[in-house]
Amino acid sequence: MKRLYRSPLTFLCMFGILFAVSCQKVEYRDRYEKNEISDIYATYDGKGRERLFEARIVDDKIYIDVDYYYPIDSDNEVDISKLYLRATVPSDATVSPSLSELWDLTTPKELTVTAGTGEVRKYTVIANKQGNTDVTSATLTYDDEGGSPQEVTAIIIDDKINFSLVPGTVMNNAKLSYVINRHSTGSIPNEGSVDLSTAQPFVVSSVGDASRAYTLQVIEAVKLAKGIRPGSAKVMFAKKLKDDLGIMTDDVTGGIAATGDYVVLNTRAQNSVYIDAFTGTKVGEIELGAVKGNLKNFYTTADDAGNIFVCNLTQNDGNVFNIWKISSVTGTPQSFISWTTTGAYGRKFSVIGNVNTNAIITVPVINAASSSFARWQIVNGSLVSQTPEMVTISGYSWSNNNADMIYTSPTDVTSDYFAIGYSDNRLVKVNGSTNTIMSELEKLGSNFIANTVDYIEFNNAKFVAYNHVNSFSWGSADQVFLIDTEGGFSGDPSAGTTPGLIWSAEKGKYGRSASGGVVNGNGTGDVAMTVSENGFYLYLYFMFTNGYVVGVQFDCVDIQ
Repeated sequence: MKRLYRSPLTFLCMFGILFAVSCQKVEYRDRYEKNEISDIYATYDGKGRERLFEARIVDDKIYIDVDYYYPIDSDNEVDISKLYLRATVPSDATVSPSLSELWDLTTPKELTVTAGTGEVRKYTVIANKQGNTDVTSATLTYDDEGGSPQEVTAIIIDDKINFSLVPGTVMNNAKLSYVINRHSTGSIPNEGSVDLSTAQPFVVSSVGDASRAYTLQVIEAVKLAKGIRPGSAKVMFAKKLKDDLGIMTDDVTGGIAATGDYVVLNTRAQNSVYIDAFTGTKVGEIELGAVKGNLKNFYTTADDAGNIFVCNLTQNDGNVFNIWKISSVTGTPQSFISWTTTGAYGRKFSVIGNVNTNAIITVPVINAASSSFARWQIVNGSLVSQTPEMVTISGYSWSNNNADMIYTSPTDVTSDYFAIGYSDNRLVKVNGSTNTIMSELEKLGSNFIANTVDYIEFNNAKFVAYNHVNSFSWGSADQVFLIDTEGGFSGDPSAGTTPGLIWSAEKGKYGRSASGGVVNGNGTGDVAMTVSENGFYLYLYFMFTNGYVVGVQFDCVDIQ
């Protein structure tokens, strides 16, 4: 449609506006003068943005530390002629050669960063391809003065392999055993004799001319007065359920049981895989026999003594809720609880204590929205009743099959307990006498699911761990949080505002998206914690369905 400006005044006004706009001075944005790389790592084709190989920037040199094999315990040698580099540079800087192309790092290569102002900085990229020389664990065995066999687990701090012994201990026939990468060798034969009356050198050698010198020594270890040593967190292993452990069925690996020496993974309708608790290597499978079934071995957990428990799912598997006990990874399932009910149970359950002495078992009501759970008590090794007591939490509820709770005492049903459930997604501490909330953390994002919790006491301190699971193809969660309950139980741990937060998994790093697995549509995962026999280590294990199972070690060694 045409517009005819009939009024001279209107015409003059429009002309003035156009003139003013045309004469307005153009503002030019200042170019950014920086040309430094703030972060860089390497990966290879098909791994997207996974940080496979970290880098160190020293002046104008960038050293890429490339594992000789990837995964490190495989036979898959890394081809450093076909690596992708990923770097963070200022927004208007350019990098050449292009980071979108494969880099051949069999020889050092030059990388140039040009700032927006034209300033140039050149780096030399050097790939350091070597085998793994870490000592994952070490054990000293010996006969004491009376001829009885003894065993001590090492406390490994940097390049010191320390064995904590009481002064004056007599060690006869001392032998050293250790766990290192399968492509590496130790300067002392595994399970070979060793004299630790004085400190001894120990060298681990690997492919690519890699070597690392350690010192073996006996020390009088001292614990911190309380809690975990800051900065002691060490990821011992991260294994993909499918690619690394051979669990080929998606969606139905939903629970883990930590027994001390092993971590058991429950996959419905299959025998349970168990892995080494320190390396993540698959060791074997538990024969479940008649307990094996899609709705029978639905979930698993363990008590503090390493007894393994498996439950079924009611009402899907009938109206009898069963918990079977397996005394070890070579044991067979034995009926422990058999309870006829009209309710829905079996997505999760928790045990605090040792069922051979004293313990409390908690099983949340599922399917419909609920605030209740079933509770069994074991006193002096005997189940008080096959019929549980029902407990209802005031001011807290969950839905969509997602809830878990655990007591803080194996002997006192009025002790406090922790609970978590979706979509409330608040971790709450509940008064066991009144079943009312005492304290709570802020609600985690309700797009994702919080549905498992564990509690443990370690070195005079009290810790709780829980998860946040991504069940979608979008967004980011898949985190686990370890919290000192006496260090400040408030805030949002995913935002780093919880004072008692000790450690958290990097968001998304161990979920199904990082492993290349299918969407975790059931929104399942699990956490479990154990303490070493010598009391120096706390172990946190967690698993995300279709993703990874991970083991993290913490210690309480006073290294001052």
